[in-house]
Amino acid sequence: MKKRIERKTQIAVIGGGPAGLSAAITAARAGKRVLLIEKNGYLGGNATLGLPLLGFLDLDGRRIVGGIAQEYVKRLCARGQCFGHRTCPKHNSVTNIDPEGFKLLAIEMCREAGVEVLLHAEAFDTEVENGVLRRVNFFGKGTVLGVEAELFIDCTGDGDVAYLADCSFEAGQPGTGVLQPPTVMFTLENVNSALLFDHIEKHPGEMTYSASIDHRPGYDAAYFRASPNHVFVGLAETFARLRAEGKCPVERNTLIYINSVKPGEVYVNSTRLLGTDATDLEDLTRAELDGQLQCAALTKMLKEHVPGFADCFISSIAPSLGVRETRRFKGLTTLTGDMLLDGVIGKDCIGLGAYKIDIHSGTDRNTLFKTVKTPFGIPYGCLVSAEIDNLMFAGRCASMDAAALASARVMPQCMSMGEAAGEAAAMALDKGILPKDVSTDELREHLLSHGVVLTLAQADALPVNEN
Repeated sequence: MKKRIERKTQIAVIGGGPAGLSAAITAARAGKRVLLIEKNGYLGGNATLGLPLLGFLDLDGRRIVGGIAQEYVKRLCARGQCFGHRTCPKHNSVTNIDPEGFKLLAIEMCREAGVEVLLHAEAFDTEVENGVLRRVNFFGKGTVLGVEAELFIDCTGDGDVAYLADCSFEAGQPGTGVLQPPTVMFTLENVNSALLFDHIEKHPGEMTYSASIDHRPGYDAAYFRASPNHVFVGLAETFARLRAEGKCPVERNTLIYINSVKPGEVYVNSTRLLGTDATDLEDLTRAELDGQLQCAALTKMLKEHVPGFADCFISSIAPSLGVRETRRFKGLTTLTGDMLLDGVIGKDCIGLGAYKIDIHSGTDRNTLFKTVKTPFGIPYGCLVSAEIDNLMFAGRCASMDAAALASARVMPQCMSMGEAAGEAAAMALDKGILPKDVSTDELREHLLSHGVVLTLAQADALPVNEN
């Protein structure tokens, strides 16, 4: 007989990544009983893979994100586990963090707030009655976990709970449904980046990009030498030459690495798993295994052919796939690419974004990297299911089109969505109303009191970094 556990709570948050973590902590700080359920054996999701926090600054170098996202950064900086924010000619800004430090911080902040956490549990069934989600059933370690809650917030990235509840969704690029490819991140030690910078200074063609990739001048050796707080994207000539010689094992035009807070350590974001639907169990398995093998093959190529990598070695391979795109669910409002490009900041805005529209092709090695010239607002309705009264979502499964997702999927914006969802859920319970009936004016007042940035006037007055 399978072991069964039953839990009743006020708010159940499913998924403990940047969005879910932020939703759970915010709701618990508002005095609500919160259960956070995560399928992995750790909290933090993509923030623990070695990825940078992209999206804190806009094209003009203004900080457009505050609230709990900035709190994470401030606390990590105090521990020497983050470099703070730095402008970048290619990405607008980069905020490099120590992934293991974030993993520990996530636990500490959940316990401080009183969030109940259950790990190793994955949703497999839902019970919906008259448009209300009554129960979500999870399974892990031979145990069935039944969760009843007044409100549910799906932060699984893939929208697993919304999918199991038969909510409407879209996936992939318009007209084709092709999904952006995922990546297996890995960590290299003993990298001599000074030699790499000398190389690209002598060979500026290494920093050339296709016409589909927007960037500004100054993304060069001098920029990288000036600060360890950087993300490197380059080696175009080397990759092209090695591909022609049959020596490039990945479908990429460049190397991407994120510099670590530890000397000689970098996090590599250069594997590419084309034709992958990360919601398909067989596809997911293939991508995980193929991606891990790509880590070894790419390291061999770097050691043999790239200055600065001759003595490097892999110290770790990320425990889960870095997924860029799967399902996006139907909300009361849909954030669109046109809204991004037009810089629309509505009266229902719960957070700002300004990261580039960053679409990795799922069929070849090309990338579209399009500038968002002015910040845009993320509407509250993106977080509220149009079909299930007590279901919300935050993160990349929220209500967006493909172009909007390509910008708003970065972690600071996911954190902002999670914070808003957690705060709105707590407000709904306080007032005995549904999430769709929450006053956005009141919600924005609460968010402003937490330091969330909602207007350009705020961004104009904020320091880029806080002491």
